[in-house]
Amino acid sequence: MSTSRAAEQVQVRSDAATTAASTPANVSGSKRKPPVPKSSVWDHFVKLPLEETNGEPRAKCKYCKDHTYACDTSKHVTTSLKKHLLKCKGYPYRAQEKKQNMLAFLQPFGSGGLGPNLVPYTYNQEECRKALAKFVICDEQSFRVVEGHGFRKYSNRLEPRFPVPSKVIVARDCYKLFIEESKKLKAFLKKSCMRVCLTTDSWTSVQNFNYMCLTTHFIDENWRLQKRILNFCIIENHRGDTIGKAIEKCLLGWGIEKVFSITVDNASSNGTAVAYLKKRLKNWNGLVCDGDYLHVRCCAHILNLVVNDGLKDLHNSISAIRNAVRYVRSSPARLQRFKDLVQKEKIDCKALVCLDIMTRWNSTYLMLEHALKFQKVFDRMEDEDDGYNTYFRDDTHRLGPPMTFDWSNAYVFVQFLKVFYTITLRFSGSLYVTSNSCFHDIAHVHTMLQVSAVHQDPLIGEMAKKMKLKYDKYWGRPENMNPLLVIGVVLDPRYKFGYVNNTFNNIYDNDPILCESMKKKVKDTLYLLYDKYSVGVVGEQSEHEEESGDSGAVNHLGDLPMPDFVTANPNPKGKWWSGRTKHPSDQKTDLDKYLETDAIDDAPSFDVLTWWRENATKYKVVSLIARDVLAMPVLTVASESAFSTSECVLDVFRSSLSPKMTEALICTQNWLSPTEFNFNDRDFDQYEETDSIASDVSGESTVTEDVNMS
Repeated sequence: MSTSRAAEQVQVRSDAATTAASTPANVSGSKRKPPVPKSSVWDHFVKLPLEETNGEPRAKCKYCKDHTYACDTSKHVTTSLKKHLLKCKGYPYRAQEKKQNMLAFLQPFGSGGLGPNLVPYTYNQEECRKALAKFVICDEQSFRVVEGHGFRKYSNRLEPRFPVPSKVIVARDCYKLFIEESKKLKAFLKKSCMRVCLTTDSWTSVQNFNYMCLTTHFIDENWRLQKRILNFCIIENHRGDTIGKAIEKCLLGWGIEKVFSITVDNASSNGTAVAYLKKRLKNWNGLVCDGDYLHVRCCAHILNLVVNDGLKDLHNSISAIRNAVRYVRSSPARLQRFKDLVQKEKIDCKALVCLDIMTRWNSTYLMLEHALKFQKVFDRMEDEDDGYNTYFRDDTHRLGPPMTFDWSNAYVFVQFLKVFYTITLRFSGSLYVTSNSCFHDIAHVHTMLQVSAVHQDPLIGEMAKKMKLKYDKYWGRPENMNPLLVIGVVLDPRYKFGYVNNTFNNIYDNDPILCESMKKKVKDTLYLLYDKYSVGVVGEQSEHEEESGDSGAVNHLGDLPMPDFVTANPNPKGKWWSGRTKHPSDQKTDLDKYLETDAIDDAPSFDVLTWWRENATKYKVVSLIARDVLAMPVLTVASESAFSTSECVLDVFRSSLSPKMTEALICTQNWLSPTEFNFNDRDFDQYEETDSIASDVSGESTVTEDVNMS
């Protein structure tokens, strides 16, 4: 290697930005300060006083101090100094030999890490740039983060040889990574030839641009539930044909032809979009049963409509408590007085009161739940906080302060809404199967509303009646409910048809004709699916299923525990479970054999995907149905968005980008970390946590200072 080429490979880093700086002359005529050296090499050399070098400018290395080097800027450049650093044994950032690897502990991250691993490490600038792009994408950072002084200083300490690129280069690296990962996903989908389930939902930027998010859900050959965002594209409007054509374009771009279901919210435009896609997919021979069960309505959206109908006329007690909470959170001084009273009442609760967002009923539930814990504090504020009483007296239209009956009503509200809150959280799961538990929750809501409608408390009774009307509109009759939501329970070996029939008998005990109609529709649909799958609709998948092994990770999350049923129906299995009978398994088809085999015992650690992976060869055709039905999501969005019927809004950073770059960041984030993806869902209410951290650190600092002073 030539000396000049070797010198080029020496990368000298500075702890601070190395920009030229000069001090302008002042008006008094004083001498200008000497210019700051421009090269970062001066962070590693010291200029010697001229009296020590006979008037010749020379510099000495900070690490070895064996030799001095000429450094007259009018005659010499910094090349000789860089050459010395290449050979200097004391230079801590000297490049390693290419053939020599360093050993480093690779720290685990994510849910699958078991501990640090000792691995060989070789510095690679391209890999560092790719890791930086992944950091920006996965952690939702702005491209300008690399220009920050703090980030550059941190990067310098972490790997001094890595030159931090500009924001433009980082943006290019991010888009290159998007193209690279999209090719991998497209190749995987083409190779697998599996049938997929789709979800679509709408987003809006701060500039009021409309975006459509299209996501695919499927169960892979190792029976792991997978979720990938295919597109996050801009659309002109929310008309049904516009949405349908946009989805069609996305499917053509990815080469996807086989679609099992499309889960959308209840907007009329989505119904038009699904009808449009149904026609196109028929031409591609990509539907099952001619798409009769293609359209799946978002269960969380339906549940929101049900709850909102009950809370349409908000009770005065909720308003009184909301105003009390608003007073506490309106200023730091008021919040501090509230915390002082909490200590006096000896209430051990780290989380304080929170103000709700009136468009999200779950936030109202959480506000009431938190406020109830501090009822004694609010009562004491009436006696000791004059500002609290003045706050309500100054505005005669402001309800409050909350009285005893307001707290009693709030308690009833919380107990009632808790069921809906828990069910919605379970609906919104994206890391575990939800189609096998959805029917449990639908039946639970029906039973609770039926009992609550005749509740002795008129407030609850009136609320339940309003909710029941909306419930019946979507889930009350056979023609309104997609039978796949019930078939998901049938394909859970813990329940099968015995549980479904028993549940229908309990729900429709006053209408035997409707009960039998519901049973017949579910059974006919399941046998129709079996006929379609058994004649080779997905025959290639059946062949592949026989060859698949038992290796690979599985979804260990399992089914989340269901909330306790109301006292009117405490046991969801009822008398059917204790009185079930055993049948011989000498049947003709896989489906008959599966249905007439005993339902297995329930267990907290049971995982339905693990069971089907282990029994796929035993029930070859039924396992193909189970793979598609269990992959079907019951809602379109996850997390906090599940509690709102309004559109999701992009954050300011993503809204400022071009549509192509926005799609690249959102899709690539999901592809790189599909199990942790949760964009635009940040926790901004960290007051209590950060205050506790600051207090703890301040206490530690005080103790340290006291020890040092002593």
